Amino acid sequence: MGELILDKNNIWVDGSNSVISYPIVGNDFYFELEDNSFWFKHRNNVLKSIIERFPFSKNYADIGGGNGFQAKFISENFAPQKVFLIEPGYHGCLNAQKRGLENVYNIPFQKFDFKGNNINAIGLYDVIEHIENDVEFLKELKSKLPKGSIIYITVPAHNYLWSDADDSGGHYRRYETKTLKQLSHNAGFELLYSSYFFSFTPPITFFLRSLPYKLRGARKDKNIFKSETLQHNPSAVILKMFNIFQRHELDKIKKSSMSSGASCIAVLIT
Repeated sequence: MGELILDKNNIWVDGSNSVISYPIVGNDFYFELEDNSFWFKHRNNVLKSIIERFPFSKNYADIGGGNGFQAKFISENFAPQKVFLIEPGYHGCLNAQKRGLENVYNIPFQKFDFKGNNINAIGLYDVIEHIENDVEFLKELKSKLPKGSIIYITVPAHNYLWSDADDSGGHYRRYETKTLKQLSHNAGFELLYSSYFFSFTPPITFFLRSLPYKLRGARKDKNIFKSETLQHNPSAVILKMFNIFQRHELDKIKKSSMSSGASCIAVLIT
């Protein structure tokens, strides 16, 4: 597995430089955005509801966890289990440290000792759409986990919602719940649960992002992060409307599932 080193920033490193399908400036941009974004907050609340429905019993690792926004939230809501962040982007690891996260690893997940760190739960939040071969990725992850480990996954939904945000974000695909079911089967997992969420945003995403993309083609300027700032921080009136939809969605996800939405969530078990 190779020896890991705790560097001057208290981040575990191995000296390798992983190639990831994600823009270099992405972590720093989202670090400024996450704390005030309705989107990131609602996704965390959805995750909390799902983890409460399908709890883990040992320690937890967030793979590709960016700036540690989700990992920090989970560490605060599901103590006393330890939370580990495994993030290939060093800037993301630095930002996670700023958030006060311990156990930060700037390594590929293949070099992490899951069994030695008593891990039986994994978070892959908007990660596998960045992986060219998602089946092989999940198979390799499964081979490193103990039997009965739980995988929580979120991904963007519906190909008709494809836009510049997917191009610039380094996405290979968007998903449906049925494709997540097939993916889990092909990778050797049992699918415990799947649902859509952000049920209120597909029309907004389609008319603000996807339709312009289909009409004019891809932007020449691939850096669209600035345009996303307004979409993550709508006006107070719109935010109040969103809050109503979000409360309804959380109530339903706590008991059953949603039949449509701009994102998918799934729970797999080894």
